[in-house]
Amino acid sequence: MSPINRRTLCSVIRAFVIFSLVIATGSILGCAGHMTLSHEVNLTSSNAIFLTPSEEKTIYLQTRNTSDNPNISFGELPNKIKAKGYAIVDNPDKAQFILQSQVVLCNKLKPGQTVDALIAGGFGGAIGVAAGSAAALSGASLSHIPILGAVGAVGGFAASKLSEDSIVACVVDAMVQERTKEEIQQSVTTNSMPGPGVPQSQPGVFGFLNQQSVSPPQAGQVTQQISEIRKGTRRFHQARIVASDQKMWLSVPEASKILSGKLEDSLAGLF
Repeated sequence: MSPINRRTLCSVIRAFVIFSLVIATGSILGCAGHMTLSHEVNLTSSNAIFLTPSEEKTIYLQTRNTSDNPNISFGELPNKIKAKGYAIVDNPDKAQFILQSQVVLCNKLKPGQTVDALIAGGFGGAIGVAAGSAAALSGASLSHIPILGAVGAVGGFAASKLSEDSIVACVVDAMVQERTKEEIQQSVTTNSMPGPGVPQSQPGVFGFLNQQSVSPPQAGQVTQQISEIRKGTRRFHQARIVASDQKMWLSVPEASKILSGKLEDSLAGLF
């Protein structure tokens, strides 16, 4: 083999080794930021509920599930409330407290959905979704990345998609009525819709998948509220509660049991 051919072969091998190292590094970095091997469960509420202390410890329960996930049930909620010294009654007129809850969503979050967006609308609000997809490669344009770095980034992006976490979130709207000794007048908000968010540019990979995205709505961005004045001997408290579970390759049935218990603890914790 001539010296020129030998040098050419060595250059090709060296370039191949560097190329392989860049791909491997991108893959490792891509996986490292997305792998959650154990359940990360979080709970958040749109607002706090404070009930007036009372010696009358009777509660009427009403639970509903209007989501597309039948695995969410609050079968243990009565026992958890009884453990706090309360009695469950069948007649709401004889109850000091009435707890009503409705599961409005329990599924994997879609691209653009966040827990903040889900809770931003508050009780009775629309489920916030950000249109479009997240920017590939952390929003960096590949036109400004050297070719080997771009290849490595694409490798990391592909690897991250194979190992990225799934987030399952359950949204519950809860209302508590407490009986008062005197007649009161109260303004109750029954629905609110979060604002549309701010348009954002979302670059894609090598110019592909470019599209406009809308940032998720933030708490306080409200475009509509429907309120009513109620008079009587019941004070109303409302809140939206969101429980989420994050884990690599997480399935909805796997998360449902965990989130059901978490939401039951939250509802029982109001008393």
